[in-house]
Amino acid sequence: MKKTIILMALVIVSGATIAQTSKGTWLLGGSAGFNSSKQGDYKWTQFNLSPNAGYFFMNNLAAGLSLDFSSYKEENTDAQTMFAVGPFVRYYFVDLGPKAKLFGHGNIGFGSAKFGGDSEGFMNWGIKAGPAFFLNPSIALEATVGYGSFKYSDADDATNTFGVNVGFQIHLGK
Repeated sequence: MKKTIILMALVIVSGATIAQTSKGTWLLGGSAGFNSSKQGDYKWTQFNLSPNAGYFFMNNLAAGLSLDFSSYKEENTDAQTMFAVGPFVRYYFVDLGPKAKLFGHGNIGFGSAKFGGDSEGFMNWGIKAGPAFFLNPSIALEATVGYGSFKYSDADDATNTFGVNVGFQIHLGK
């Protein structure tokens, strides 16, 4: 009897995790991060906040819109602030147990950077992957490792970035 109850509980929990990334559900959340960047001889650190909203068009595959707010500062310069908006796609491809899934995430963004009294347009893209740990049927904490590229409209070279992010997502049922 005890084994049957435990087995039923595992099946229910596994089903709840699978339903969180099922077709027809919504994804709301975001991430915060720290990146270390280098372009030529210049190095800086960057902090960012990236909220997103998406929809699961098929099981384990979501697409949506993300915003990106960033701020960074080089030595002996004014801080720069940036805002971008663009689409994202996310795929949950490996179950890591009844309460965790491994996912990959890709995005592209278009925006504007402001530094001093000037502003300039830019484009960026990024890919990241990591585990999503489901705290309950609706909330997941995430830790990712990612790579991205950023290029000002009039720049010859792009800035390539490697970083880590933490975030959360709220999975809303049908």
